[in-house]
Amino acid sequence: MKQEITVDGKEITVVGTAHVSEESRREVRQTIEEVQPDLVGIELDEDRLNSLREDSGWKDLDLSEAIKEGKAPLLLVNLFLSIYQRHLGIQEGTKPGQEMLEAVEAAEENSIEYSLLDRDINETLSRAFSQLTIWEKIKLTGSIFAGKEEMNVEELKEGDMLDGIVSELEKQLPSLNKVFLEERNTFMAEKLMEQDFDRAVVVVGAAHVKGMIEDIEEQKKYSIQDGKSISWTKIISYGVPAFIIAGLGYAFYQIGFSTGVDATAFWILSNGILAMFGAIIARSHISTWITSFIAAPLTSLDPALGAGMVASYAEAKFHPPTIEEMEEVTKVENYRSLWDNQAGRVLLTFFFVTLGSAAATFLSAGFIASLIGL
Repeated sequence: MKQEITVDGKEITVVGTAHVSEESRREVRQTIEEVQPDLVGIELDEDRLNSLREDSGWKDLDLSEAIKEGKAPLLLVNLFLSIYQRHLGIQEGTKPGQEMLEAVEAAEENSIEYSLLDRDINETLSRAFSQLTIWEKIKLTGSIFAGKEEMNVEELKEGDMLDGIVSELEKQLPSLNKVFLEERNTFMAEKLMEQDFDRAVVVVGAAHVKGMIEDIEEQKKYSIQDGKSISWTKIISYGVPAFIIAGLGYAFYQIGFSTGVDATAFWILSNGILAMFGAIIARSHISTWITSFIAAPLTSLDPALGAGMVASYAEAKFHPPTIEEMEEVTKVENYRSLWDNQAGRVLLTFFFVTLGSAAATFLSAGFIASLIGL
């Protein structure tokens, strides 16, 4: 997919690629060498370029500290998405992102200036995760694990099919569409037009072509305006624990001591058992199972400190992955391989313990509500 536009006397050739396509690599290099632009704009940020060049995984990452800083959800989502994209790349015979690296190398070989146009990947992932509703997080997780086994990546560059994919994305996960497409389109368009050039080749994923061209032509400015209203996620995160505490208090002081004991026992045991079961599924160390059982009933009452964070931190701190495992975890080819890598097991511990504790919290809320007659 290739489109040419002229804005304010600047000639811009936008090349839309499939991120795991060998054909895209050839098209990118051919376009740059034919056009001989003053500037090559590329859908990359500094971290992603370094990752493509070094292909070193997370060997310099302190996993326990990253979890302590609250980055476990971002690492997990990033890992899931990279595995899915890598799986498509294996089918196609090329690694994800190679067409972007090809653009950098073609620019360097032809002594052409290049600009990394994309927003920092960590900022994008953080915004995407924070904007998702609880239901959207569930759907995203399910779609990642149940990804299609076969896909013709060259078809992703066909306009009609692409419009359909973007439309479906907007309908199913509107928050992701806004963060991953709309915001980045505007960010890259504005950054491109700030550059000094007469002729440019811009290399972006096919899904960005239409929106980015519109933003370039409209000279749209990048801004983020998040609403001030409290999200349902926060209401539930704080409301359910508050209800449980109030329900336990009511059971003890208004219904009877034995009822309060029953409610408290159900709360403790359901949280401990389901969180521990999550740690077992993740194949974490037995000490992490015990940590999960003890931590879940307490951390579930604190929205800022989840059982999954405590369990995965303990797993990473006391049973850290080797340097080799940190290098390899971002190169695994399927989700099952995460269980064979300690770094993967740490993040799976976060996921499954969090899931177990969350399920127990809602079960407990329902049980307490039934005891107090609601």
